[in-house]
Amino acid sequence: MKLYSRIKTRPEDFVVEELPTLKPGNEGKFWLLKLKKRNTSTLEALRVISRFKKIPLKKIGFAGLKDRFAVTVQYLTVPVEFEVGNWCFEFRNGRWVEVEAFDFTGMGFCVEPLGRVNRPLTLGDLKGNRFTVVIRNFEKNLRERFYRNYEVVKRYGFPNYFGEQRFGSVKSRDDFVLRYLLRGDFDGALRSYFFGKSSIDFWGDWRKLYKTLSPTLEEYEKDLIRGLMRGLTAEKAFRILPKNVRLMFNFAYQSFLWNEVLREYVEAKYPFVRVPFINNWKLSYYLEVHDIDYLKELQIPYTGKEYPPEDPVLKKAMSRVFRRYGVKEEWFDAQVGGMAVMTDGLRRAVVFPEGFKVLEKTKRSVKLTFTLPSGSYATILLRFLLKV
Repeated sequence: MKLYSRIKTRPEDFVVEELPTLKPGNEGKFWLLKLKKRNTSTLEALRVISRFKKIPLKKIGFAGLKDRFAVTVQYLTVPVEFEVGNWCFEFRNGRWVEVEAFDFTGMGFCVEPLGRVNRPLTLGDLKGNRFTVVIRNFEKNLRERFYRNYEVVKRYGFPNYFGEQRFGSVKSRDDFVLRYLLRGDFDGALRSYFFGKSSIDFWGDWRKLYKTLSPTLEEYEKDLIRGLMRGLTAEKAFRILPKNVRLMFNFAYQSFLWNEVLREYVEAKYPFVRVPFINNWKLSYYLEVHDIDYLKELQIPYTGKEYPPEDPVLKKAMSRVFRRYGVKEEWFDAQVGGMAVMTDGLRRAVVFPEGFKVLEKTKRSVKLTFTLPSGSYATILLRFLLKV
């Protein structure tokens, strides 16, 4: 039985609340807003707010992308030049509508102004996230496995892999748009964006493409295809995509490579178990760690250009992964499609959950709460605890 058949049988089974860094007051250049949503992605909610309230998407600050199939609370910033209010939106009969109130039983969200702050929110700008998760189909053998694996987590933490949300913000999870961009193949990048690796026999017939996809497209995606219909090159049409969407292509590919490096590192040093991940990928989790004081301080770079690794095992892991996927040094810090890509940075190899508690349990379910730092994923912890 797969992970989501146990932890997300309904959105209320997965509740996420951001722990914000900003505190609202009476002064400041930005409004701080609380966004509570159900069964809606963060980007979808932002697009609806932008469209209905005439606030440019790039003016809305947020700290992270929250799960779609969940109930989540997060925070937004908007410049004070825009009017804000208590807004609710619901998806009804195939379209978004503004409503007086949303009862959080369907697909929708509400926004509440909290006050003013002096700066906008940026990605990662939060203390962490508090999760409340219900695990269902929690039969005896799974229960025993769960508590046994939790003893490992208490002692050694768990590998800080990027979760599936990092790869679901683009159209397809089975291909990486950035790989085409790095080769200068903007036509291939657009094809990958809309169809992944699926073959399509009318690619290039932009009118037919527009007619086929139009009911499911965002406005900027329609604008992109209209640009192709007007004769824009693939590169110029690609730049019609909002920058935050274009950046997702970079984040997705770099996150995949980083996960692969961590997986190689774990397999090279520790007893491990492989656990299924999306797209037939695997994640490797250690079962025992002989150098936990070292490991919990280890940070793994994205490219190694600015932060060259000193750990010899890590060096070899990075070399193997980059060679396997044909990553070239000239790609690092490249300017592609109006954005800097393959930039370097550091990410902790290991994370320890805080405040882990069992709130309720029955013969068939258990309800948990725990807090993770910004950028760490509850689903990565749960995949190990349940090994599904």
